[in-house]
Formats: sequence, C-alpha cells, structure tokens
Amino acid sequence: MNSFTTKTRSILIAALGGEGGGVLSGWIISALRAAGYLVQGTSIPGVAQRTGATTYYLEYLPQPAAELDDRRPVFALTPVPGRVDVMIASELLEAARAAQNGYITPERTTLIASTHRVYTTAEKIVMLDGRFDPEPLLKAIHAISKRALVFDMQQAALEAKTVINAVILGTLAGSNALGIDPAYFENAIKESGKAVSASLQGYRFGFDAAQGTLPKGTTLPAETPARIARSEFPLETQFTIANGYDRCLDYQDKRYAELYLERVKTILEADRAAGGDARGWRLTIEGARYLALRMTYEDVMRVADLKTRADRFDGIRNETKAGAGEPVHITDFLKPGPEEVCALLPPSLGNAFLSFLRKRGLEHRFHVGLHIRSHTISGFTLMRLLARMRIFRRRSWRYAQEEAFTGRWLKAVKEAASIDYDFGVEVAECADLLKGYSGTYRRGVHNFDLVFNEVVDPAIRSRQPAAKQVSGARAAANSDPEGDALDRYLQVSKA
Repeated sequence: MNSFTTKTRSILIAALGGEGGGVLSGWIISALRAAGYLVQGTSIPGVAQRTGATTYYLEYLPQPAAELDDRRPVFALTPVPGRVDVMIASELLEAARAAQNGYITPERTTLIASTHRVYTTAEKIVMLDGRFDPEPLLKAIHAISKRALVFDMQQAALEAKTVINAVILGTLAGSNALGIDPAYFENAIKESGKAVSASLQGYRFGFDAAQGTLPKGTTLPAETPARIARSEFPLETQFTIANGYDRCLDYQDKRYAELYLERVKTILEADRAAGGDARGWRLTIEGARYLALRMTYEDVMRVADLKTRADRFDGIRNETKAGAGEPVHITDFLKPGPEEVCALLPPSLGNAFLSFLRKRGLEHRFHVGLHIRSHTISGFTLMRLLARMRIFRRRSWRYAQEEAFTGRWLKAVKEAASIDYDFGVEVAECADLLKGYSGTYRRGVHNFDLVFNEVVDPAIRSRQPAAKQVSGARAAANSDPEGDALDRYLQVSKA
C-alpha cells in the first residue's frame, strides 16, 4: 500500500444514553461505505447513573476500496490519544473529558460538541450547588482543538422535534471534516427508515449551522457570552469573537466593542478570500484573539480598574484566610514609566513630555513610585478616579500609539494572507510581541518594528510567503528579553 494513502483517519464519539449514539455511528459508517471507503466501528458501553458515556470508535481509510486491489488496511479497535481526527461529544463535560484524556489536539482534531449539560452524579450529590462552571470548559475545548464547532445541539434538536444525533450528523456533514459528499449522510438517514422526516430536519439545522447558512432570524443556541450577530460569523469563530467583544466592552464601552467587530469583519473577508473555510477559519480566530488583546492594552486606567473590583478584594480575603470581621490592609505598589504617564496625556503633551525626557537622557530612568493603600477611603477613591479617566483614553497619546501599531499589524495580516494563508496567521501572532510595561514594553515595540521592517514588510512587497521566517523571528524575540536572539536570527537569515 506504499503507493496509496496508507494513513487511516479516526472518529471518536462520546454519547449519553438515549441520545442515539449507536444510530449516529451507524449513519456515519453507512455514509463512508457509500463513499467507497473501508471503515470499521467498535463501541465501549458507558457506566450507569451518568458517570461516563458510551464511546464509539470509527476508523476508515480515505482511499477508495476499488483502488486497493486485494490489499486491506489494519484498523485499530480503540482510539489512541493524540491521533483522533474528529471528536464528537454530545454533552459539554464529555468534550472536556476527551480533552483531558488527550483525544483532542490542536494539530489534528476537529471537535463537534454540544454545550448543553446533563449533570453527573458527582454534581448532584453535593449538598448545595455542585455544578461545574461551563465557562472554563468552553475555553479549554476551544483552546485545545484544531477546529471547534460548538453550540447547544440539544436545544436545536428539541426545536426540530428530533434527537440530538441528527443535529450532530448535520454538523459533521457541514464541517466537511470527512471530505465526502453531504448527500451520503442524508441518504444514510433515509435508508435507515427511522423517523426520517424529523431526523432530516435536525440534520439540516446542524448542516446550515456548520456552513453558516442558517436563515436570517434563526437563533443559534449557544452557551457563549455573546452579544453579537452570530449569523455574520462562521460557527468556529463565534466563541473567540464573542469573548473579544465582551473584553472590549468591559475595557471601554459599546462603541469600542462595535469597532472591534467591524475590524474582525475585515479579517473575515480576507480569510474568505484566502479559502479559510477549508482551514477552519484559523486566520479569523487568531486575528480576532490578538485584535482583542491589542485593543485592550493595559494602561494605568485599566490597572486601577482591575485593582478596585470587588472580586479582587474577595480573592485577597480568601487567599489570606481572613475572617469575616478581620480587617485586611492592602498596599498597591505602582511604578509607572513614561508610557504609563502618557496614557493620561493628549498626544501633543505626551510628545512634549517624552521629548523633555529624551533631551535629558531620562526616558529609560523615569519612574514614579507610588504606594497606594487601596483599603482606605482615600486610596480607593484615588484608584477609582484613575479608572474613571478611561473616558479620556481614546484622546490620549498612548491610544494614538497603540492605534498606529494595530493599524499596521491589521493591514499586514490581510496582505500577508492574500499571499499565503500560513504567512497571514504568523503575522497575526506577531501582535504578541507588544506587551508588558516600561522597559519590557519598549523592548516589545523595538522587536515589533524590527520584525516588520526586516521580515514582514519586505516579504509583502515582494509577494513572497514568509511564514517560517516570521515564526522564527517571533520565537527569537520572545526567547530573549534583551533582543540579542532576534538580532542574531536576522543576521543569519540575511547571510
């Protein structure tokens, strides 16, 4: 078989009782066989009373059987961590368990999961509220999968008056994760002869959700903290974009969050033009993630806001084991540098202040040491006044600087993607170079300019893909805070 595609592909399904996991497995097997592929399916029964799911493992060879002559592949009976191509979970915690067991990997796995919860025995036996918080689970499965198609499929099934397995099958077909004609999946439902009409209705909802072709006005059930028009963005991108929107909203205001969405839409347009649908919309996901970080840089207003939130004080009391009536004294040590001071000044005054420092050689030595007793009325009031100054943020010197960096980065991301998809993704990740405070921030700015001036911009001008060069330069910049590694890397790459 050396002259053929010899690598098998694997599908792992985790389903609870009554959700039709066996039927779903049978539908997928029928579709693959109809497409001409050899496939094997096995199952392991789950444990009673919601302490585990029944798992179905399918393995197939993506090579038409007619081309194999008398040769046959050897299929495994059980999944191997790190080698699962498609992970299907009919419930959120089962997706998290699969991630914990190593069945979901960022290099390989497409995850299809429902966000609804069926509470475990361990959650139910707690005297008070023993439910797991779904938000960390959602963040984990999105972070660890190569591609994630996640929404409340149980609610969608209820609305379609069918069982969740039909919605899952439609999402699988719409994702094109198996690379076969969707008609094979529909025919598998029809040939089964069981609740065909209802199953097809659920199937079409899942298919349209994965394809981004749901009719206007159709609500996509989800557990994400979104306040966005979901129909405007592919399913895989919505969790990241929703969190980015909420982050910008918390950072500034609704107008600022809407600006974030408008910028994400321009990245999505570039992604579509570059064929991002076949790549899991990686450019949009990474672009949206780093754009949110770029637009919520930590200035003195942000720091003051975070340090005066109720959950911060509650966390300190919990960490110090302070009793209900015990006082807790908090002293915040702040040491703002020139950039932090300029965050409070308009551009003209900020430039004048920096010019004053540079003429006297003080730019790298200027720091204001502050010891603020946040537990006192005066200290807390001072911090809240600083936080409230965010209304002036968009007219500050620091904002103008950050906008210039963001504009340059965003333009380069879209131009690089038009040359080579991986090149665009690597440029998107260069936003991570700009971070920190004072000296760390200045070194980040230097490295950002250096990577763009020496690697990114020349490659874009010459229309040459440079994903590896950008990745190497970014890794060198992040490995050495002094910047020597980046200088050496650039010297070697020029030689």
